[in-house]
Amino acid sequence: MGGVILTGIEAKRFIRVDEGAPSVSISSNLTLTDVYSSKNSNLLVEFVFCCNYTPNVCSIKIDGVFIYDGPDKEEMLAEWTSKKKLDEGKFLFIHNSILYRCFVEAVVVSKDINVPSPVSIPAVSAKKEVDPGEGIVYG
Repeated sequence: MGGVILTGIEAKRFIRVDEGAPSVSISSNLTLTDVYSSKNSNLLVEFVFCCNYTPNVCSIKIDGVFIYDGPDKEEMLAEWTSKKKLDEGKFLFIHNSILYRCFVEAVVVSKDINVPSPVSIPAVSAKKEVDPGEGIVYG
């Protein structure tokens, strides 16, 4: 049905290594920049994905192309041509595929430049011992 190809990755740490990483707020942004037909009649969806850190400790930017070969290629191309956007509800598969691939890459890049990950990684903690009769009461 489709796949993501990354065409560029830019990452820059703006704080000194000896400063560590302060508490940050992280948001992400996915922008579709172009949609067009390829020579072999696939639809190519170009995008830019950015992770924004506040305060500005670093920047992570990922460029890429989603190659789509689904049944509604003509509808997608017509919508892009007229509105310069794709309806997120109709094309959720494309948006989610791009986001998944970019977040996986952004986690690796954030580790490489030693800044907080743009997504929370689950952690296992030790089980707390509870005395008999303590704990949550249901009912």
